[in-house]
Amino acid sequence: MSSLYELYLLYVRERRGTVAALFLLSILGTVSLFAVFLFWQLGESIAGDIQRSLGAGTVVVMGGPFSDRDLAAALSLGCFSGGYGVSVATGVLRYPNGTTRTVTVAAVPAGVRGVAGAAAVANAYYAKAGETYRVAAAGKELTIYVKEAAVQTAFIAGLSADIYIDRALLGNLPYEYLVLQKAGRSCVKELQGLFPKTAVMDSDELISALWGQLLLYLGSAALVALSTTAAVAALVYTYATTMYHTHFKEFAILRTLGLKRKGLAALALMLFALPAAAGSLTATALALAVEAPVVSTTQIAPIPPAVVTAATLLASAPALRRLYAITPAEALRTE
Repeated sequence: MSSLYELYLLYVRERRGTVAALFLLSILGTVSLFAVFLFWQLGESIAGDIQRSLGAGTVVVMGGPFSDRDLAAALSLGCFSGGYGVSVATGVLRYPNGTTRTVTVAAVPAGVRGVAGAAAVANAYYAKAGETYRVAAAGKELTIYVKEAAVQTAFIAGLSADIYIDRALLGNLPYEYLVLQKAGRSCVKELQGLFPKTAVMDSDELISALWGQLLLYLGSAALVALSTTAAVAALVYTYATTMYHTHFKEFAILRTLGLKRKGLAALALMLFALPAAAGSLTATALALAVEAPVVSTTQIAPIPPAVVTAATLLASAPALRRLYAITPAEALRTE
């Protein structure tokens, strides 16, 4: 075993540049594969945030103030099954320890986002679920119970809020924007004609545009991952084939001296697989050390190194098969 290890070190020293290239390419390939999965998770998180804020299949009319009469006029177009107005106010959140923080408060009808009475929904950055807070907004001092605290990935100016409460707590405030549930087509042009100085946004189109942009990044990361993994495989194949032809005589002598087939194949496998595996594991350790609130590398951690290692093994398979097939008789003929 010690002689096998000494041979391994000898070959590694002879090809330090190749080993270093395998190590670095494996790191890059593994990181790129992680990026593919993380971009997908990020897209799902942002799309989920938008759907929670606006609802799927909705049209949002921004640029109020709006009144109940405006809401009724929008619903009368016949394109919507329902809708509601959202009032927005700047407020002060008071913590139990006496500290305060300026927040954006959105008042929505009971039932929207799960708010009802004193039960509110908050951004996890500002409040914790299950705790009670004091909120000062629109000239009123309120006590709220945070029913749910969600991590917010997407922030849409004029639409996103830090705290969502039942609009009955703040009274009859003007609406900053209207959220209309589509029954068929979105009636965007009709809404723009009805409210000429406002912005009309279809949430489905917004989410589609978002995914289009994210898929562009995801495709770029996938291309880098594919290219680097292919480069690792190509380098391993070239390295293995070259080593087989260059050192065939040495391998034949080793077989003549009693080195088993398994030992010879293990030596070659160590030369190809160890640098790639070390690079993949290094990249995986770095990815696991990076923490983010909306993406997780824990569940996907085994996949990128497995892909890179599999590419290494497949690329080295032809050379390993030839090495394994060397017999003492063939070695003697070579001599």
